[in-house]
Amino acid sequence: MNFFEHQAKARSSTTRMVVLFALAVGGIVLAVDLAVLLLLGTQLGSVGGVVGLLLVSTVGTLAVIGLGSMYRLASLRDGGESVALQMGGTEVPENTSDFQLRRLRNVVEEIAIASGVPVPKLYVMEHEAAINAFAAGYSPSDAAVAVTRGALDRLNRDELQGVIAHEFSHILNGDMRLNIRLMGTLFGIMMLSIVGQRVLMYGRGGGKNGGAILGVALVALVVGSIGAFFGRMIKAGVSR
Repeated sequence: MNFFEHQAKARSSTTRMVVLFALAVGGIVLAVDLAVLLLLGTQLGSVGGVVGLLLVSTVGTLAVIGLGSMYRLASLRDGGESVALQMGGTEVPENTSDFQLRRLRNVVEEIAIASGVPVPKLYVMEHEAAINAFAAGYSPSDAAVAVTRGALDRLNRDELQGVIAHEFSHILNGDMRLNIRLMGTLFGIMMLSIVGQRVLMYGRGGGKNGGAILGVALVALVVGSIGAFFGRMIKAGVSR
């Protein structure tokens, strides 16, 4: 696949993500409005009151989704380093004397020179026994590559070189930026589910408002399942 084919694929993936995100937001807003209408609509005596309630509900839901996405993207503003650290990565020092880490750094530096890009920051996910790796960042200048401990333990140098070369293809083709946008998008549409889980975890207890709090949490969890459903669709659609 050449550069222009990669560009076309990236644009297609972005379009799918935007469409599915819009559908997810629409579905979540509709579900929240319906729940609010069923719970509170009968207490309002006028059409204007119902319309106002639904307007507040819609704006509030959009705000939760938007703020969730912005919060997640802000937490990743430092690019690949932020992603690697949040995934539990440990940075590999440049002067490491560990044989496996030295081999990894040599492979990364060789491929960076051959690719004509800066050497990315390098991380190891020490507690991951599976063979895996990822590249993250907004551009080659802030990219990071993370490799699992399982990959270091179980791959020889040639196999490790193949894995790292694949991750460099993501750096060169701009896939990393799309993946960070994807992380922000998924967090936003799953915010209601997260809120529901937190309320159930910390908001339980006695008191006259206990039943209402439990009801709000359950509604948030049910509505949040819509976000989870579309989240899986977005991940599947972008990765095709």
